[in-house]
Amino acid sequence: MQSIDLHAPNLIEQVESGRMITRRSHNIDAASQQLFDVAIVGGGINGACLYNQLVREGRRVVLIDKGDFGSGTSQSSAMMIWGGLLYLGNFDFKAVYDFSRSRDKMIKEMSEWVSPRSFRFLPTPKGKHSALPVGAALWLYWAIGGFRRKRPRFEDIFDQQKSLDHQGASVLFEEGQLAQSDARFVLHWITQHVSSRSIALNHCKLSGGSYHNKHKRWILFAEDQLEDQEVVIRAGSVVNCAGVWTDEINAAFGIQSPFKHVLSKGVFLGLKDGDELSNPMIMDMGEHNDVINSIPWGPITLWGPTETAVSDISKGVTILPEDIKFLLGKYNRSHSSSITKDNIVSLRCGVRPLAVAKSYAKSEYPLEISRRHQIVVDKDKPWISVYGGKLTGCEQLAVSIASQLAPLLPEAEKHSSKPSQNNVSTAETFSFPGLNKPFPGIRWCMEHEYCNTIEDYLRRRTNIAQWTMREGLGRNNEYEPVIRKLCLELNSGDEIAAERHFNIYQTAVESRFDDVLKGV
Repeated sequence: MQSIDLHAPNLIEQVESGRMITRRSHNIDAASQQLFDVAIVGGGINGACLYNQLVREGRRVVLIDKGDFGSGTSQSSAMMIWGGLLYLGNFDFKAVYDFSRSRDKMIKEMSEWVSPRSFRFLPTPKGKHSALPVGAALWLYWAIGGFRRKRPRFEDIFDQQKSLDHQGASVLFEEGQLAQSDARFVLHWITQHVSSRSIALNHCKLSGGSYHNKHKRWILFAEDQLEDQEVVIRAGSVVNCAGVWTDEINAAFGIQSPFKHVLSKGVFLGLKDGDELSNPMIMDMGEHNDVINSIPWGPITLWGPTETAVSDISKGVTILPEDIKFLLGKYNRSHSSSITKDNIVSLRCGVRPLAVAKSYAKSEYPLEISRRHQIVVDKDKPWISVYGGKLTGCEQLAVSIASQLAPLLPEAEKHSSKPSQNNVSTAETFSFPGLNKPFPGIRWCMEHEYCNTIEDYLRRRTNIAQWTMREGLGRNNEYEPVIRKLCLELNSGDEIAAERHFNIYQTAVESRFDDVLKGV
């Protein structure tokens, strides 16, 4: 049998017994051949950051996700690294302090990924969000954060003032913003590790399993969603980081918890409105003490989000025409120039999992529910469940979970692992029509970043699907030849597979974009 070098940059082109070897197929084989210390279920921000923490501690770790890494809630955020401003309204000063410290640590130590960014708050003429209360609150926010960000200040005259239906001062304050995207931020916690001891599997759905007391290990079964094969995983402990699916997975394995998730749907519009923002803006919505954000991101502006309580996940990931009408209405009432659905370039929809007590039965507006995370260690089996979580607190949460895992694990082995060869600056670049920013090529993303589908590439390895009309296809399918060519490369020149791949993607775009906008 030909040996396979996991670290070789051209791994995807190595052949064993006549079949193509990819990093994915190698990882699937390797995952079934060893005993892991920890199996992490869910490759969103919580699971990805925990994976990084445990691998650095010398643990044998496997990470599995039924979709792509960062393809759930973690790909639909505002891409802001907040210091806990929301908690100020509930007088939770400790949460503000903790999140502000996490935000500032990221800005200092992760400058490639997180940058400081000034926000402009537009107060209402009177009430709780009028200028003086807002200014005082932001000064307190700055003080609790240790005076590390720029001092808040009032500005009576600012850019875009003429385009807004706003009278009076604005208040500038500083937060953090992701430099690339939330999906790539999640991915980088995973791709920096290349080792046979740490394996990450996307598009692998956990289908069952049980705990074996005699051998002190979990036997988990996962279904490879791309190649229709079963993966058997053995691990001493399991951490459920599945986000909105946490309760569902716990129920399937008979795990009890004093907490559960309630769900809040958030929809953003990606607008090409010609309004060149120098700063993200926060505007009072006039009800529920809620605000709406206008956030410049590359060639588009994100407008939103909605905050809608939903009863199940399927409703949370479904954008309705009413969501779009609501956001368009809010825009047109706050701006001097109106826009229509024709100004919409892209749609973002995420479901925020909010941790509440199992007995919770209230009907509260989602913003009134705490965003605090909860970590639950099962009393009978080595299983930990994670509820809630935020981009800003991901490192702090990972350290906390690792410390609670420690008593359940054997002593970590010292080992040397080869550094990853996935520095994106070395990648061959790809230019998409109409976009000035170059992206890493699809072949490089296949070899180094677990890219398996055209949506993986267009939506999460690059921002093409968010910055181009109809998720890269173009308003009138003018970019269809480009997408078809990418599908052909993704399928190693197999024209039949590439055609099938393209048709699946086109049908999905027509359903979640075209059909929704028809109802607006």
